[in-house]
Amino acid sequence: MNFYFLYSILLAIIASAIISTLITYILNKYYFNTLSKNFLLIPKKSNIKKPRKRYLVFEIASSKQIDAGLLENAIREKYKELFGTTNLADSYLKLIYFNNVTNRGIIRIKHIYIDYLISSLALLRKIDNNDILIIPIRTSGTINRAKKLLS
Repeated sequence: MNFYFLYSILLAIIASAIISTLITYILNKYYFNTLSKNFLLIPKKSNIKKPRKRYLVFEIASSKQIDAGLLENAIREKYKELFGTTNLADSYLKLIYFNNVTNRGIIRIKHIYIDYLISSLALLRKIDNNDILIIPIRTSGTINRAKKLLS
């Protein structure tokens, strides 16, 4: 008698687990998908087939010369501080060229993230205890045009 009682309890537990799994599956398949489409809980994928590169020409107003390596690290750290590591990795941010004499340079980034870069450059004020001001001059679609803007 005791065996049948335990057997019926075990069957009830298994049946309730199967029913709860089915309910969860149905809710995930139908209800939550319509919710995410209606309320945009999941960001839509962009229709851009190939991410385009942009080249930002900038100038630095500073009393001292700045090393290109320190400059790139400071820009990356400020960008990461403001927008996060994944955004930094997705943007493919790279300092392409920097001239210490004229204090001008070129930064390459994906076109989606150019506004993020400009805002992070505006908030960057110190590099290695030197006060600086980074002035974006112009954004270009080709590196040759950006190099012409440097001169």
